Amino acid sequence: MDWISIALGALALILALASLARAGAASQDAVAARADAQRRAGAVEEELRAEISGLRRLIGMVAAGDTPTREMIEDGQLWRDIDPREAAALVEREAEAFVLDVRTPQETAAGVIRGAILIPMDELEERKRELPRDGRPVLVYCAAGGRSAAVCDHLSKDGFENLHNLTGGFGAWPGAKDRPAS
Repeated sequence: MDWISIALGALALILALASLARAGAASQDAVAARADAQRRAGAVEEELRAEISGLRRLIGMVAAGDTPTREMIEDGQLWRDIDPREAAALVEREAEAFVLDVRTPQETAAGVIRGAILIPMDELEERKRELPRDGRPVLVYCAAGGRSAAVCDHLSKDGFENLHNLTGGFGAWPGAKDRPAS
């Protein structure tokens, strides 16, 4: 009878240790889940702050007398898409307009918009200091308008203002073109 009691006690001890191990694992899972939830909540908070900041800047544009487009308001977009005709008029009208070409050196072999500064998209982060922050118009273009839209979005989130994306890109440009500097 003593052997049976000892065996039952040992079995109970083994079950208790197994339960303790499972509880420890569950506790670790709960800690990991809590950390993940906190990380996700922080990311959501950061995203909401960015959205609110963008909306405040759009309201500021309205208060300053600018008229954001419906697309800008609905998308929280702080830059404008402009067609080639509008872009040419902008560059002609605004002598201080900054023209930014974000194409690759291989793409610029076909030519550049007269007066453009060449900063390929993949060099933008380290060369951002070359861009004006004084509020003058910045016309951004690439080959077709997609990469330049992404650049406008990135720059606007970094506080740059008065950004314009050339829809249709370089191929649609109706104005003067130059050969790139060698």
